[in-house]
This record gives sequence, structure tokens and C-alpha cells, in this order.
Amino acid sequence: MDNLDPSNSNYQETLLSEVNELVKQIPLQNRTTLARYVARRKIVLGLFDKIINEQSGIQKSVSKRIDEKLLHNLIFQQSSDNSESSDLWLVNEDFIYFKGTSEGQLGKILLNDEAIIKDDLSQEEEKYRSKQEGDAKQKRPDILLFPKEEKCIIIEFKSPDVNVSDHLNQINRYASLINNLSKDTCNFTTYYGYLIGENIDTDDIQDNDSDYISAHHFDFIYRPYKRIIGKFGKKDGSLYTEILKYSTLLKRAKIRNKVFIDKLDESDTDSE
Repeated sequence: MDNLDPSNSNYQETLLSEVNELVKQIPLQNRTTLARYVARRKIVLGLFDKIINEQSGIQKSVSKRIDEKLLHNLIFQQSSDNSESSDLWLVNEDFIYFKGTSEGQLGKILLNDEAIIKDDLSQEEEKYRSKQEGDAKQKRPDILLFPKEEKCIIIEFKSPDVNVSDHLNQINRYASLINNLSKDTCNFTTYYGYLIGENIDTDDIQDNDSDYISAHHFDFIYRPYKRIIGKFGKKDGSLYTEILKYSTLLKRAKIRNKVFIDKLDESDTDSE
């Protein structure tokens, strides 16, 4: 690599020669693993496309409508805490590298082998816990991820026929519960929310919450900041939120993976 000069007219040819030499040194098993990784993405993207368009085999065989559970399990299997083996890359490439859980009970979710919610709550905290439409510890966020210290990602899925505008406060509530009932060692202060559905009307959302901004060119709606009020001695937190369509996720993921999948398709054609 020390001898590679991008400004040289022969750079591309020299680079390709080095790449070929490196490939020879990679064990066949590793090359097979890489091909399997790309092939998985191709199949998942195809299945995601079929589900959105109500053309998957399971939908045809049992007249199953597109629902939240079907799409949730495609992206990150419910009741799982192995984000590395998930297909969260459909939402964001980085998400598969974060610790997290899918459909976990809030009071039992662990971070570094320790529950994030306090075991012993004060009288005021207990009252707050029970205010949140039932026992807050029993609630199950669709997905929680912990990218690094003091940060928490909250992802909520809605069935494509559900009006997303009716659920704008759901992520706010989860952020508030985690911010105010989590253990001091977690020290969460920054939250990122992703509300994902298909029935998304920008005007309706902005009429409900005028802080949402439409990013027309990128086909999503976002709210750059919402204060999460700190209680019981906790600091205020901040929440960034995006509202996206499943179809937008699919489109983005196809673009990101196109170059790899095209190479896989070329390989299939060559082998024929």
C-alpha cells in the first residue's frame, strides 16, 4: 500500500493487481462467508419488497395482511437480543453493531448484564410508573438499542394501514420512562427515535406537532429536538425523531446494497 499513488495514471491497474493478490490470501471459507452475507441481503430485500406489496408466500397462503409483526420480525426477530444477527441494516447500517433487544419487557431489559430500570423505586417513582397507561415495567418497546454511553435508540413499527399521526407520542413516552426510571449508572441523556409505518401524511403530522420538518428530497419527516423532562433528580434529556415509510427504507437499502448484489448477480451469470 505504501507504493500506491492515486495520482498516478496506472493507479487503477496497480490497485486491481494488489486486490487480486490479497484475494488469493483470503481462505476460500471466508470468501464463501462473504458471498453468503451478500446473498442474505439480496433475499431479505426481495422478501421485504414482496411483503410490502402483499406478494409473499405466507400472505398468499393464509390471506395474511401486511402487519407490524411480519415486518418487525423481518428486521429484528421479536424476543431477541442478538442485534448482530438481525437485519437492522434495513433501517441503518450501524444498528447491527449496537447492543439491544427486540420486544423486550422494559423492566427486564439488560445492558452489560444489568437491568436498565431501577429495582427499588421511591413512592413518587412508583406513582409515575403506574401513570403510564399501566405498569411501565411491563411495556415492550419494539426495539431498543444502546450505541454507546448515555445514548438510547427507540424504534417503533406500525402496520402500513395504521395512521402514524395517531402514535406521535409513543416514542416520547418511552424516552421519558427510560430517562426517569433507569438506573443512575446508565446515565441516559440522548435519545433517537424512529417511527416507521406507511400511512404517513405530512400535513396531519405537522398539524399535530408543528416541530416536525419535512425533508422532501430524502422522503422522511424529522423533529430535530424535543426536551425530555427530567424527574426525581434526573437531568433533562433530548430526543431526535424521524418518521419514515417502509417503502423508503426499502428504497434506501436497495441503493446501498446495489453494487454488492450486482456483483453477486454477475457471478451467478458467469457460473451459468
